Amino acid sequence: MSQEALKKLYQTHVGKVSDKWEIYLEEYGRILEKYHDEPVRLLEIGIQNGGSLEIWSSYFGNAKKIIGCDINTDCLKLSYSNPCITVIVGDANAPATHASIISESTEFDVIIEDGSHLSGDIIKSFCLYFPSIVQGGTFIAEDLHCSYWSAFDGGLYHPYSSISFFKLLADAINFEHWGTDAPDRKSVLAGILAHYGCDISAEALAEVRSVEFINSICVVRKHPAASNSLGRRIVAGQQEQIVQGHTALHGTEFRKHDVPVQSDNPWATRLLPPAETILQTELALQASEDTIEQQAETLARRDDEIERLQETLATAQARIATAETAIAALEQSKSWRYTAPMRWLIDKAKQFSR
Repeated sequence: MSQEALKKLYQTHVGKVSDKWEIYLEEYGRILEKYHDEPVRLLEIGIQNGGSLEIWSSYFGNAKKIIGCDINTDCLKLSYSNPCITVIVGDANAPATHASIISESTEFDVIIEDGSHLSGDIIKSFCLYFPSIVQGGTFIAEDLHCSYWSAFDGGLYHPYSSISFFKLLADAINFEHWGTDAPDRKSVLAGILAHYGCDISAEALAEVRSVEFINSICVVRKHPAASNSLGRRIVAGQQEQIVQGHTALHGTEFRKHDVPVQSDNPWATRLLPPAETILQTELALQASEDTIEQQAETLARRDDEIERLQETLATAQARIATAETAIAALEQSKSWRYTAPMRWLIDKAKQFSR
């Protein structure tokens, strides 16, 4: 079947509605053509009106299992005449829903993530379901344009967007070339995995063969870990007129100790990717600014209290001065029996005012 076949199926489809962008159909013809005649097992997360399941069953004529999962309970109304199609309602990342899906098929050739489009959900789905993909299988994340929007846990430079995750996944593929003492491929993903509370084993990451980006799509292919290294060096020909020494390298394998040590490279030894470091630094600065603002408000309140006390003290001192003037006048008039008690009271007031 030609790569145009899937597009033609969409053009002639009259059943349940399916909504895909044109570039998806153009690329899927290339990406999925190898599965056309195979007993494919396909999982699509997010099916809306269910039309894509009908089209997949037409495209994959020998399909063994086509599972659609959607959180919308209205999808319980969907029914199909093709017995290979199953609809499961629930959050694909919830344990119960995951168990229901795996009970239908423990392995998948193709998984299409087209659910909520939230970055966290996409990353969780990849971590949860990529281990269920067979060797040579394909994971496709759709509508990644949403990862650039705040409403979907995203933004152009968002360190925890789904597009950032898949970019880091490309670094995980090249783990053998890092030249650092990082323990495994997971280290580059540690921050984003912790942020969403999900996990994927280093062994599963070693099975990522390729990460391909298309407008709003990311395609991740799976192959045995041993086949994902550089492998043997292949040198063809015999004439080395310009640069000599290559023919002797034919058949040699890439070795880890061939990698230049990068322990003194600040761009290789960072504990976190720059985007995450910037985010944490900005959050720390904001927390410091909030603390400074709170302390400034506290100081302002204390200044107000001191000012009020100073006003009270000035009033008391003025009254004392008035009393002293009165006592002095009485002393001059020889009214001793009145001035002694008053002098005692004034002395006490002065002590208090200090």
